[in-house]
Amino acid sequence: MNSCHRHIQRLSSGSGNKPLTNSSSGDTFRCPICLEEVRNPKYLSCLHTFCESCIQTYISSTATCHDSLNTKTINCPVCRKRIDAPRKDISNEEWASSLPQNKLIVSMWLNSNPDKELCKFCERKEKKVSATHWCKACMETICDECKAFHELVPSLQNHKIVNITDTQVCGNDVEVKELCLEHKGKVVDAFCHQHQKLCCCICLATHHISCQRVQAIAEMAVEKERNHVLNIISTLSDLDQSIENMQQKSREKIDHLNSKKQEMCMKIDKAITELKTLIDDAHSALIKQFEQTHSDSIENLEVAFDELKRFSTTVRETKILLQSMLEKGSPKQLFVTKQNQLARIDDHISRLKSLDVWNHPEDYTLPDSNFLKQLLNQKKLENVKMLKTPSGMVEKIIQTVQRATSSDIMRRKRDASKKDWMKVTFKLVSQVTELSSWIHFGIFTHDTKILLPCRRPPSLNIFDISEPIGKCVYTEKCRYTPYGICHSRVNETLNEVYVSFQNCVVLYWIEVEDTPKFTKLQTIQLNEPMLAISCGLTTMFSANDSKAFICSQDFIIEHESPYSSGNANVPHLASSSKSDYHCFTSDGRVVVFDRNERNVFQSDKFQEEVRGMTFDLNDNIFVCNKKNKIKQIRFGGGEIRDIELDGISTSYTVALHPTGEKMLVLDFYGKCCVYHIM
Repeated sequence: MNSCHRHIQRLSSGSGNKPLTNSSSGDTFRCPICLEEVRNPKYLSCLHTFCESCIQTYISSTATCHDSLNTKTINCPVCRKRIDAPRKDISNEEWASSLPQNKLIVSMWLNSNPDKELCKFCERKEKKVSATHWCKACMETICDECKAFHELVPSLQNHKIVNITDTQVCGNDVEVKELCLEHKGKVVDAFCHQHQKLCCCICLATHHISCQRVQAIAEMAVEKERNHVLNIISTLSDLDQSIENMQQKSREKIDHLNSKKQEMCMKIDKAITELKTLIDDAHSALIKQFEQTHSDSIENLEVAFDELKRFSTTVRETKILLQSMLEKGSPKQLFVTKQNQLARIDDHISRLKSLDVWNHPEDYTLPDSNFLKQLLNQKKLENVKMLKTPSGMVEKIIQTVQRATSSDIMRRKRDASKKDWMKVTFKLVSQVTELSSWIHFGIFTHDTKILLPCRRPPSLNIFDISEPIGKCVYTEKCRYTPYGICHSRVNETLNEVYVSFQNCVVLYWIEVEDTPKFTKLQTIQLNEPMLAISCGLTTMFSANDSKAFICSQDFIIEHESPYSSGNANVPHLASSSKSDYHCFTSDGRVVVFDRNERNVFQSDKFQEEVRGMTFDLNDNIFVCNKKNKIKQIRFGGGEIRDIELDGISTSYTVALHPTGEKMLVLDFYGKCCVYHIM
């Protein structure tokens, strides 16, 4: 094990004299290097925080010169991200000193700081004067004289100063100016929902000037952020426990393999000694191979154990910071901290996924212990075999983190996917009558709103289906004829909708809860006309009267093939939200294929006219057939059932609510019915 590994191995074995402890959770924020209360906290670009003296020592012992850049670099002791020195000729002491101070932690642990009795301003003048106040902007204790100095200097007059004896005022409302990592000295004060990025004023002017969904952090919904952070903290606690369980299983597996190795070596030695000189060379070769296999196996498990330990540090730090921000931080700081910490966890998970250490050694097997027969027939001994099984550790981590950060739609969808969808029933809850006969598609834009595009006259219509009889509540007139519609899966929201206008596709943000409003986020010009579109897990599927296309998320064509919609007025197709499968009709059959156009399966030929279709949450397929029912095909074929629907005489198009809680069916004769799925 190299020196860096030995250095990090101390993460879970040390203890501090008087650690800083969060009063609510009992967790401790320690320096990952010395494992004691963090002193003069400095953080790297990956946001991991250390004592200044500890990170200076670490830089001195591990910094190397990068050949291509001719500059010094280190790897973060926790996540192993490469960190470059700010300039070529900087000393190790200057490098550590130039790292930004984590003022968030300084403010967070103010009440636990035993050094707050002295005025920090006077200490720099080598004077020892008792402190009486705390400056929240300077993040330091000051005396009466220095407080008066603040009042005289114009640049200091806006600083908020509180009495140091009022611990509650000192500790609450943590508000640290979060600086932009890209533009030095600029404060983060906005968030781009379209790109999920924190922004300063320069970011907005250079990278997000055309983005439609940019919001000032000060305007964020406080209660929504608090609820999201509470959910993240709860899930991170589960994740922390899961990691501890994984580490324990790894240690148990190491003990088992060590024991099994001893047992098998004794068995091998006993058999080998009976063959005497004839097998001495073969014996030596076998043990050498076995030792190497065992060494590789243990090293694999130890590396996995070590990586889990590093990730546990990231998780615990995130949990502590979020808990503290929830209790003491301002709404802006709560939101900024949440976004930074989630990005840090995502970066660390990406590193874990890139490591080839998660197929764990499971056991050893010896193919045959008749060594004499082996030597006579093969002139050598058969090697010990290593059985490996996937550990599932990274997958478990990813699944747990996704549960913490997923939207309400994702959580509801996950719950609905647990049903046996070949047995669900449908209850009619609303119907819209007297529709234009030129409506071929529909989707949900809210739990109680649906969007229906009309070709004559060209328009996008919002219908309220909260009552048994639905009604149109808004019409967005269109310059060109709208055809296909589908949800964007980028942010898993009902509000982002793609609409195809044959030669272009427009991405709308649709507000429906108060006064309906359509905002164009993006217009994509098409190289081929597209009349029907659907969004899969990673690819788009579309078609016109003669061709079908598999496209990237920005509708760049990756595959195309001949296609015919038959007797239908428009193409009918669908994409799965669970896996990257797509389906369409061909010669009276429903055909399912993957993103590379490989055929997955196709149904038997139907006698009826097959029209619109959609995948359910188990990848079974609902298909309209111009009758008072729809068909459901089990994924892979083999089972088909007919579902009779109240209110429908000629089913034409079907669409599922992204959560799987509702379904809409368009009747061929100007009617739409909405069903609750049970």
